Order: sequence, then C-alpha cells, then structure tokens
Amino acid sequence: MLKVPKLLTKKGDFSIIFCVNSEIYIFNLLSKEKEAAIREMIKALEIEREEEAFADVMKREELSSTLVSPLIAIPHAKSSAVNRLSYVVARSLDGVSWNDGKAKIVILTLSPVTASGEHVIFLSHVARLLSDERNVERIMNADTPCEMEEVFRDYVT
Repeated sequence: MLKVPKLLTKKGDFSIIFCVNSEIYIFNLLSKEKEAAIREMIKALEIEREEEAFADVMKREELSSTLVSPLIAIPHAKSSAVNRLSYVVARSLDGVSWNDGKAKIVILTLSPVTASGEHVIFLSHVARLLSDERNVERIMNADTPCEMEEVFRDYVT
C-alpha cells in the first residue's frame, strides 16, 4: 500500500502519475515504434531541452540496443538536458517495436552528465527489479498507474 498520496492526471489518451522525485508512470504508452516511444516518454518528463535529451538517448541506443529481454527495454543516457536523475516507466500492452523485438515495459532514464555513479546504480537496481518475473507480471497486470508504481516502491522498501 502506498504511504504517500500521488497526483493522478489525464494527458491526452494516456494516464500518467507524477511523483515527487521526477518519476513518471505511463499506464498505456501510445507509440508503437522505438523512436516515437522515446519521444513520448521524454515529453512526459516536461523538460525544456527535449530534443537534446532525445538525441542523447538515440546516440546511446546506436551503441547497442537497450532491449534487455523479449519484453523489456531500458533506454538511457547521460544528458546535460537534465539536472537530476529522472525516469519514466511505461507499459505498452501491444508492444513497441524495438530493433528485433517488441518491448512491453520501457524504462527511460536520463541522468546529468556528472552523475555516472548514480546512473549506473539506478540502472542496476532496475535490472535487478525486472529480473524477477513476478515484478514484470505485476507491472503488466496493473489496473492503474498506482499499481505500477507500487512494484517500484515495494522494491525499495
């Protein structure tokens, strides 16, 4: 059960939940292609330098695919477009075309250029959390963005 009330809003055709530490949960990602999904997720962060953030993520994506399993993609980059670690957790019931697969859970992470340690630690925690099939099932079966968030809250508490 969540201990802190959250603000749930409706933007367009997708519900998102805004939390206190630059965390955003997209309940139903609309985009079906990788680049469009990354843009949609960056837009949800409401940062001023969206194009710079997008370019940084795509530059990292060119190095190697961030599709880490048949269902999960973790696009990420260090970027001067943000001044603190920010992330978006998105679920796509239909899947997002991602190189040779379809991602149904996408976690986009942006960190300041100077936050190497924090960036790597966060990514390792996300990988560990999603390595447990029960957590993946809970995200996929969530009925609300709050239930998606609970998976992450339960992991850290």
